[in-house]
Amino acid sequence: MDIRTVRYSVPDLDEPSAIIGFPSSGLVSSIAANYYVSQLKMPVIAGLSGPDLPPYCFLSGGNAYPPIRMYGYKGKVRRGKKGKDVVVCLSEYAPKPEQCYEVVQSLGEYLRSLGTKEVICIEGVPRMSPEDSIIACGSGPGSTDMLRKSKVPVMDSGMIRGTSGVMMYEGPRYGFDVMSLIVPANQSIPDPGAAASIIGPISRIIPGLKVDPDMLFKEAEEIDKRLSIKFPQEPDSNKMIYG
Repeated sequence: MDIRTVRYSVPDLDEPSAIIGFPSSGLVSSIAANYYVSQLKMPVIAGLSGPDLPPYCFLSGGNAYPPIRMYGYKGKVRRGKKGKDVVVCLSEYAPKPEQCYEVVQSLGEYLRSLGTKEVICIEGVPRMSPEDSIIACGSGPGSTDMLRKSKVPVMDSGMIRGTSGVMMYEGPRYGFDVMSLIVPANQSIPDPGAAASIIGPISRIIPGLKVDPDMLFKEAEEIDKRLSIKFPQEPDSNKMIYG
């Protein structure tokens, strides 16, 4: 597969941390990544294009961009010494299994050119029970510190799919410390509530990256209300009264 990196600007970013969000269960990854972009008004700085990627464009501000895009945030300017620069990589489509390796290679080469040292992958998984909660795992020598800062329970063994899985083992080859946040979500509908739950852990890892998740929680409440109206609960037959 021939993937081309399209650069729209030469960003003045100093060792930016990267957040990667491709569609997954509940669209958690895409929702969270897009939320950072919209709340922080991050401009497009680059994109990935190629003949095997979906033939569509993303329109924004009258400009057309490829399906995989990178956005930049100058946190050190906006937040002072406590801030950190950030790159958000996102797309509205999930790469096919045979595309994941080359997509990660292209992302890895681009992020390395910016001086990236830390990569956070967001991966939604089907929620099996209400008790399911976020877990995390990491690779690379500095990932232990990232996991500690996140205050999220650590998964020591298991499997991670898609671009997140490939980045876990390929990232250290590019000099990255990689952490994956694995978020249980509703696999049937978009789950902004699950997306909101990762804002806290990421803010603890990346200094100065602060966004208010309230809009995501409110959107989740609206979805719950609409579902409860459309699918009202069945009455408890043991409590029904006839007469």
